[in-house]
Amino acid sequence: MKTLYRSVWMAACLALAGGGMAPVVQAQTESQHAPQQQPGDITEHENQTLLETLKANGHFNTLVRALDEVGMSDMLNDNGPYTIFAPTDEAFARLPQSEREALLGGDHEEWLKKVLKYHMLPGTVPASEFKVLGRPQALVGQLGLNVENGQYRVNDIPVDQQEIRAHNGIVHPIEGVLIPWDATGLRPDT
Repeated sequence: MKTLYRSVWMAACLALAGGGMAPVVQAQTESQHAPQQQPGDITEHENQTLLETLKANGHFNTLVRALDEVGMSDMLNDNGPYTIFAPTDEAFARLPQSEREALLGGDHEEWLKKVLKYHMLPGTVPASEFKVLGRPQALVGQLGLNVENGQYRVNDIPVDQQEIRAHNGIVHPIEGVLIPWDATGLRPDT
């Protein structure tokens, strides 16, 4: 009789233990199948080009149209790597109306191209390297990068600390439009 009680007791314990362990085992099995990001893994937006990243973001529509207008879209789609200091739509809207019209009106394509190239550095420059670089050479002209009290700036224009990585470069959203110094006479009288 003792053996029967022990057998029943053991069976009950095993049944309870097995039932109680089932959710833990199931959770472990499910977590083994769910991908977890590891250091060095590429995130979804890093599979996009710089141009695709700018378009998908939705805050750079004016910049994307300007790039299309001067034929620079392919440059950001096929080449790189580049670092782009990307003015948001709000940054373009803050330009004085006469300057915005001269820049985006379609009559001064070479000036617009120069302005856009002034927003681009060859290579990938994360914000963590701003202090080290100081005054890097853009595709046209030289920029001033600095970090002061945790605020990143390019030519004294605030840079959003949320950099956006693409597979052929990096985008730094900025709150203004960078205007290069012009000794060539391209800049229209505003």
